[in-house]
Amino acid sequence: MKTKYLFKGLAAVFLLLAVAITGCSKLDSLTGPTGPKQNQQISFQISQQEGENGGLEFLFKPSMDTKISKIVCRLPEQQFEETLTNNDPNYVFQKDNFYDIEEFTHVTAGQQWKFDFTGNSTTGTNTAYTVTSDYTVQ
Repeated sequence: MKTKYLFKGLAAVFLLLAVAITGCSKLDSLTGPTGPKQNQQISFQISQQEGENGGLEFLFKPSMDTKISKIVCRLPEQQFEETLTNNDPNYVFQKDNFYDIEEFTHVTAGQQWKFDFTGNSTTGTNTAYTVTSDYTVQ
């Protein structure tokens, strides 16, 4: 008889534990589906225009206000790389505005360029970032 009550008691404890564990496994209601802070990483849109010296000029547009310390322009298929350093790393590039990167000669349609942007966010903790944007020449 004591064994019968012991099994019922253990079954009740296991049932309560199972309900407690299942009910507490999600934190969506407390912090949202992505946790307390979403990663709002910046992105850069790349475009092109004819340069003043007969080359092709690349431009960028940031998705949010940002400070940029350097841009590395790469054309991997030709093992070309050029680093452009910003003389005023505290300058704030405004979101949704286009800015010149550089004019390059001998650029042809279909080339796949990569642009590595290194800088700091202008909001919150001034977080450092490095973001790569890919671009295929039109």
